[in-house]
Amino acid sequence: MINAFLEALPIALGIVLATLPLVGVSLLLVSRSDQGPALTFVVGWGIGAVLLGGIAILLSDLSTPGEQPPAAWVIWIRLGLGSGLALLATRKLMKRKSDTEEPGLPGWMQMFDTMTPGAAFATGAGLVILNPKNAVLFASGALTIAAETYAPLAQLAAMLLFTLLASSGLLAPMVLKKALGMSAEPLLASLKTFLARRGTLVVAVVLLVLGVIVVLGALDDLGRYR
Repeated sequence: MINAFLEALPIALGIVLATLPLVGVSLLLVSRSDQGPALTFVVGWGIGAVLLGGIAILLSDLSTPGEQPPAAWVIWIRLGLGSGLALLATRKLMKRKSDTEEPGLPGWMQMFDTMTPGAAFATGAGLVILNPKNAVLFASGALTIAAETYAPLAQLAAMLLFTLLASSGLLAPMVLKKALGMSAEPLLASLKTFLARRGTLVVAVVLLVLGVIVVLGALDDLGRYR
């Protein structure tokens, strides 16, 4: 389990940085007087990630019963996912706004000001399962875990640890608000400004690095067939 988690660790750390723009959602939710939506959003995100990862691991296990190298189609999917991340990074870099422009979070995030806990839960899960970038990232981590260990309990434990670490960015505003109270407000405001101004650049660079990591890992597994 530990080896599988460590193998997927770079991807988990990358997800923390790649999902920086979504930290703005947590910032908006924790700034509300009712903290229910902030909690259900993170819970929905976590459940969506574990569900998606579990399906990816199950499909990988069914294709390669026993302690055998991953099926060739799984490796080719990982190669495609890694290449897709690199292409997405390139698109983000090309579309990036100038740093001189007035910073601001996307307008669609304003809906979280009035969102109910149930809607926040569904949105959190949907942002993992239905968002192509996030789905690719979590699927890549899950397939890396599946390639490293074949024991179901070890896979589940590794996936849970992977999801917890990968979601730490979204949890950070809630933890800071709980621990520091009102004194966390200046720090959270600074974080919001940073995300608005530099978030796209950070995400693009991280996606490019993750794409290379996923491709290299898949190529290493592909070498077992030679």
